[in-house]
Amino acid sequence: MNTWLTDIIRKANERPFPEADVARMTAYYARLPARLKLGEELERTETGLARRLHEELTKRHPDRQTYSRPLAQDLVESLRHVNLSVLADDPRLLRYRWTEHLARVLPELGVDPLEVRDAYLVLRELLEGRLTASSWEVFRPAFDEMTDALTAVPAPTA
Repeated sequence: MNTWLTDIIRKANERPFPEADVARMTAYYARLPARLKLGEELERTETGLARRLHEELTKRHPDRQTYSRPLAQDLVESLRHVNLSVLADDPRLLRYRWTEHLARVLPELGVDPLEVRDAYLVLRELLEGRLTASSWEVFRPAFDEMTDALTAVPAPTA
């Protein structure tokens, strides 16, 4: 970590910051470059990813009518929510902004959450091949949390 940043954090500790908070701030800033790199990689990867995802989904699941180009585009764009959560180092942000929204909206739309989870798993495979290993390691926990949350969403009733 930068020495000037460490000095700023230490000087800030002259005010009543508990040592645990200073350690948390220091740890956050130490991991920040990897998180910023992930954001850059995701932005570069977005181009063409929706098209590739749609092709893979229709190839693997030709019987699922849910897998349209707009859905693939929405799934790729949803990675921005995951990235914000990773950048903020706060899994609650992902839960409040995306997973709870999906849990509420998918049954209302009559969409099977497991189909959406399956689409995210295909997207995961595509991302693993496009992101560097270090960026994927930063991104994976939040991505896994999102796909696990979709497993718990009840299927819509017909």
